[in-house]
Amino acid sequence: DFTLNVEQIASNLVGFGGPDWSNNPKDLGAAVKYGNLVDRHQKRGSPVVPGSIKLVKEDAESTLFSVTILKSQYEPGYYEGDEFIAGTKVDFEEEFVKACREKRFIVRQFEYDPNQASNSAMAMEQLQVEVDGMRSGLTRWCKTHFGEAFVAWMHIKVIRVFVESVLRYGLPVDFTAVLFKAMKNKDDELTAALDKAFGDTSEQEKDEDLEGDEYHDFVLLKFDP
Repeated sequence: DFTLNVEQIASNLVGFGGPDWSNNPKDLGAAVKYGNLVDRHQKRGSPVVPGSIKLVKEDAESTLFSVTILKSQYEPGYYEGDEFIAGTKVDFEEEFVKACREKRFIVRQFEYDPNQASNSAMAMEQLQVEVDGMRSGLTRWCKTHFGEAFVAWMHIKVIRVFVESVLRYGLPVDFTAVLFKAMKNKDDELTAALDKAFGDTSEQEKDEDLEGDEYHDFVLLKFDP
């Protein structure tokens, strides 16, 4: 649709000073008025090319259409006695933009450039190749370093367990660190079982009421890799 040559359409639709049969259909075939005797200003219509309105994109807030219009209209010259009065060129673009703004439509001029379109397509393909290459490299890097990152994460968890156990139970160090793997959606049941086995349920409920935080008689650190 964008390959349409609007300039060519405008040059082909030129009004000539022919007879005016629009007022009286009975006079068809008979010359009534010619040249400057024809009042064309009262017969001007919309410059929009019929059927040229196309929906480009639409979202929840706005809608974008493309429309093709005639750029201008040439009003032919005429003779006054022996003197020829040159015709004038009427610009449709400015009037079209003004009419759209009065209706609160935003108009942006667009000129299709086949060379620019092909360059943009080639640039898009090049960027896609670069993105695919970067994604492959990043995936390989992540697979290579995931093990090291996971081990470092586990070390941090172990250090935290040690520090919090010393702060809670004091010295000398006398505690046992255990790693439990809970089944899916069974975390709460495992925690309740540990509370029942190692803690005082009544004291735990009192502490929760006072502090508003989850408290256990043992150090509990959750680990979701």
